[in-house]
Amino acid sequence: MDLLLTDEGRILDVGCGFGLFAAYFGQTHPRRRIVGIDPDARRVAIARSVAARLQLHHHEFIVGDVRDGLLSGPFDAAYVLDVMHHLPRGDQLAVLERLGGLLVRGGMLIVKDITTKPAWGLLFTRALDRLMVGWHEPLSYRHHSEWGEMLTHLGFRVRMVRVPDILPYPHVVIAASKK
Repeated sequence: MDLLLTDEGRILDVGCGFGLFAAYFGQTHPRRRIVGIDPDARRVAIARSVAARLQLHHHEFIVGDVRDGLLSGPFDAAYVLDVMHHLPRGDQLAVLERLGGLLVRGGMLIVKDITTKPAWGLLFTRALDRLMVGWHEPLSYRHHSEWGEMLTHLGFRVRMVRVPDILPYPHVVIAASKK
């Protein structure tokens, strides 16, 4: 995923959590300015602390929800890692639309998420997700072709690759370039 991002510029980290990927991506290319957003204030505080310790002073972390949080573009790229299936199905397209609106022309949107095939891999993933988030949070998985169709409809050029894993997670990485 690091190779798909721009080497510099503003990059949005949706669901940044503890800032693990922001720290990594910021260290591999120091001219990247990561803006992370996550609804968990405790995690955002940790992300800020990690960035400060690593002297990634140009990183910024916001407590908020990508659906309605205060985000101002433009961004040169954005990434959404294992977040989309945690959003209600009815919100997923709107989030992709919003991200598209925040990106510059030619900007890269990277979505890493779970696809629905093979079915046994999805069952494994759903069981682990339920252990982590409980029974009340919506889990809305889509087949990767659905994500591709949605992004193409929104004006992105799309490439996808399945990601092998030792565990049976049915991962997929979608690289979508804004036309």
